[in-house]
Amino acid sequence: MHSRALIAAALVLAGVAAGPTPARAAASLPTMRSGHGITVTAEHRVDARRIDLTVTSTAVAGSHQVYVLLPEHYRPAERYPVLYLLHGALDTPGSWLTDGDAENLTAGRPLITVIPDGGLKGWYTDWAHPRGAAPQRWETFHVDQLIPFVDDNLNTIANRRGRAIAGLSMGGFGAMRYAARHPGLFAYAASFSGALDLLDPAVRATIVAEELGVVPNSGPPAAADAIFGSPLIGLDGGWRAASPVRNVASLRGMGLAIYTGGGSITDPFSGIVESDLRGTARAMHRSLNAAGIPHFFDDYGDGRGYGPGRCDGNHDFGCWKNDLVNVLPRLMAAVSHPRGAQ
Repeated sequence: MHSRALIAAALVLAGVAAGPTPARAAASLPTMRSGHGITVTAEHRVDARRIDLTVTSTAVAGSHQVYVLLPEHYRPAERYPVLYLLHGALDTPGSWLTDGDAENLTAGRPLITVIPDGGLKGWYTDWAHPRGAAPQRWETFHVDQLIPFVDDNLNTIANRRGRAIAGLSMGGFGAMRYAARHPGLFAYAASFSGALDLLDPAVRATIVAEELGVVPNSGPPAAADAIFGSPLIGLDGGWRAASPVRNVASLRGMGLAIYTGGGSITDPFSGIVESDLRGTARAMHRSLNAAGIPHFFDDYGDGRGYGPGRCDGNHDFGCWKNDLVNVLPRLMAAVSHPRGAQ
């Protein structure tokens, strides 16, 4: 970023037309207007590409961050596809910027990237029994409010061919769940280390522990049936209905990618987490194969060489940065390219 700014300044001093400088470009970024149940309470234009929003929503309690990354040289006369990039549990959307380097990794592509808050343990669903934490309607916030809000405020290709969704861990679950429940919205969906099977005992135990507040930094405790309903076998219809591995049929005709590592002793904790989630990725792979649905599946075990991150196959951004780098060309081939505004 700094080197490009220095080059642009040098060209201007030399009398060469080099396009808008970052300061001038930032001044021309669109102002985001409230609507669709979302109220913009703060807007910070970080640079020529990045807009940081603080919003409230009628669907979820509290204030929430939404980060927008515009294409370089964003032009009002063109329309762009949008990637919705989802974060993991016990984390914030900002981690995709600070640890995931999303701004640099998406640079140079004619793509708008939107990174919304999904809550510490929102699990990309409208909670079954939020009780005192209500409202906790995360699916409503993202699907019914945020997508039309983005389409109204930015020059998007506002149809299925103009949208993709991807995420890591809880966000990988969210990407596949939203894609399966709303196949008319997305042309491509990708999961990085996603928790894709809610019937997996380790996944279910982790979510219940988050609900109860047993897991450190998981926020205020809630009841064990707060998010998906009762976790008890025989009463767990909500868990079964929300599990991506059991809802692959509606993904037919969509571009799909699933990435998973095997875990490594280089980091025992994240290695164990990744090893547990690897089984859910393989289960999703088998379900898609059984249904005859084409998809890209990368089980990279204890690591791989491509990409900007050091990937040991663990549950961390060293691998997820590589996943994002690898999936972007596949994703861009599936969505519509920018076109003149109509």
